[in-house]
Amino acid sequence: MSDINFNQRLNRLEERRKGSNFSYSFDGLNEDTVLKRELDTLKESMESWQSASDKPSVRYALGAMQEVGKRYTEISVETAVRVQKQLKSRLLDNHGINTEYRLQGSVPLNVHIKGISDVDLLVIDESHYRSEHYLETLRSQDIIEISKLRAACHTQLKSAYPAVTVDNTGAKCIKLVGGSLQREVDVVPSHWVRTDKYQQEKKAYDLGVNILDSKTPTTLMNLPFRHIYLIDTRCRYLTEGGLKKSIRLCKTLKADLITEGSKIHLSSFDIASIMYHANLDNLKKGSHYPLAVVLETQRFFDYLYNNSFRRDLLFTPDNSRLIFDTEDKKSSLTTMSLALDNLVKEIKKDLGYSYNSSLESHYLTS
Repeated sequence: MSDINFNQRLNRLEERRKGSNFSYSFDGLNEDTVLKRELDTLKESMESWQSASDKPSVRYALGAMQEVGKRYTEISVETAVRVQKQLKSRLLDNHGINTEYRLQGSVPLNVHIKGISDVDLLVIDESHYRSEHYLETLRSQDIIEISKLRAACHTQLKSAYPAVTVDNTGAKCIKLVGGSLQREVDVVPSHWVRTDKYQQEKKAYDLGVNILDSKTPTTLMNLPFRHIYLIDTRCRYLTEGGLKKSIRLCKTLKADLITEGSKIHLSSFDIASIMYHANLDNLKKGSHYPLAVVLETQRFFDYLYNNSFRRDLLFTPDNSRLIFDTEDKKSSLTTMSLALDNLVKEIKKDLGYSYNSSLESHYLTS
């Protein structure tokens, strides 16, 4: 008998990807009626991974790696654009603030694992920006400026969406939930940071954003566009999609482990950063042999577990920090590594390989 309850995991996988338990709210307009029918059809549709194998471990692995249905992602982006349009005009008309908007996080990178995925919307004050050099010396002024933007966003969002829960208690974002919004939207007030690299090379992905941590309070510079660019470029040109498959696999496994009682302290950003450093040739083989991605993911987590010196030297792709900068993250690596070992063991069992047989020799480069 399997050590993993694949029936439960497969059920959760389908619910996660299709939002089967999510209740939509509609205004009764014609376009909402059409959307409701479309979403109901999507929930009932069969995805390719669900009929790809009669082996539950293989179906789980294939489904965990597959990108979320295109229409689900489009609706996430469309919901963010709705919020953007409301905010842009209202902030300009009522507060004189001209703003730009960008998405950050898993949705624009296409490594989200939920069909009903929340989306991070950066609201950027165009008139307020910094060079990287002055971030520390002008921090107190920046706290005041971004706080003003956040207060204005909160006021206008409550006015624009009276039926939506507008939660302003978070440290870094204003959270919009419910009402007529088909997705949760996290609104993140910020301003541009013209990094040294941006000023030298003028590449848009090298622009940073300064955001407010209202609990401290302090400001933090992030490089979300550089992260997206580096992961996306490496995935597309060097692994032919394998890198993002691996990230989705890890995120799915993390979600299941948490449901099953484990504590995992690796963020989506951390997971993407870890697999960025994996063997690119092995990940690339996933374009022809999908299980190669699973085997390389398991191999690389095992390698980092057994080579703490290498693990502790790994930086995020944007070089902003070490990946394993807390003991909790190192402990979570162990939990994830063991879970990947168990998954590969079950795949081998289902495919008729003994644990020490040569499945890896068919897929991996030593």
